[in-house]
Amino acid sequence: MPANNNPSFSPFATAMMAKALALAELGRYTVAPNPMVGCVITLDTEIIGRGFHQQAGTAHAEVHALAEVSAKIAAGQLSAAQCAHATAYVTLEPCSHTGRTGPCANALIAAGIRHVVIAMQDPFASVAGQGIALLRNAGVRVQVGLLAAQARELNRHFLSLVERQRPFVTAKLATSLDGKIALSNGISQWITQPPARMDVQAHRAQYGCILTGSQTVIQDDPLLNVRLADAPNSVTATLAKNPLATFSQPLRGVIDSQGMIDDQYHIIHGADPAAPTHVFTARNTQINAQGKCDLHDVMYQLASRSINSVWVEAGAGLVGALLSAKLVDELILYQAPVLLGHAAQDAIHLERLTSMAQRIELAITDTRHVGRDIKHTCRVIYPA
Repeated sequence: MPANNNPSFSPFATAMMAKALALAELGRYTVAPNPMVGCVITLDTEIIGRGFHQQAGTAHAEVHALAEVSAKIAAGQLSAAQCAHATAYVTLEPCSHTGRTGPCANALIAAGIRHVVIAMQDPFASVAGQGIALLRNAGVRVQVGLLAAQARELNRHFLSLVERQRPFVTAKLATSLDGKIALSNGISQWITQPPARMDVQAHRAQYGCILTGSQTVIQDDPLLNVRLADAPNSVTATLAKNPLATFSQPLRGVIDSQGMIDDQYHIIHGADPAAPTHVFTARNTQINAQGKCDLHDVMYQLASRSINSVWVEAGAGLVGALLSAKLVDELILYQAPVLLGHAAQDAIHLERLTSMAQRIELAITDTRHVGRDIKHTCRVIYPA
């Protein structure tokens, strides 16, 4: 059970919110650009309703949980009057507006729920405290902040777009122990072993865009789609628990400042028509002083398409440029126990630093073995 870091919440409440967060995760591959949300409804110590947001544009978590409660009432297992003594645990503030679905705050009020515990307030402008106010004005007891840090981490992609107006960016690297990504002749297949490459498929499936550069396309001619058949079993197992879900391929993006990519490459004419591709060129993207596509404009364009997350698989130049532009939020490094030597290609090209104060720090949040390879997950900390 997660630590109860707020003494105003009981261990039981903490356990119920943890269950709601676990339910929310079942929408990991299908709800974008919406947030992942879970809901658990309890009566005394019994769970009487569960739900999660399954697909963008479909019913929200609270609606699914309330449907379970209604089914129990219809079956005579509960009375409607008992709902006044029930508690709803929701991982994100219930919505108060009508978008593609109705307001969940109203649904909770109409069901007679009189106690709602919320992990975190929704910063989305159409909600932003209004759902909480609606509940309280209707006489509902509302508590906010239980497992808030976990809820923020779960929805960091959604929050990035809402709070920063740009996607959350993760750059992936596969390197040797001496920090190389390819031989001097460009050969890079394969540095890591199949388990690491399967793990990459699981990550790709969680992002709205897979971004690369023209040199990677020319050198490797990748498809850069999500191959669910090559993903870990956990991905298909999660999708199997999501009855309304339809998995959609992420957008494939290519930074091609010099207009070098044409339809001879798989990323343009590839065998998966469900995986769309957008090429950023001088014709459709702002150009910086170096004559290259402005990466901030690239992120702005992606945000304007409601893409809240970008997975980068690229060469040293583009990864370095994204880091120099302070656009990488997370770095995932798969490190193989091999050495490629000093003549092999470096993983990242950064501008020359003249002071240690200019260095980019990495806060390692997780390290684990994936097969024989080591996977480091790092938060990127830029100099002030």
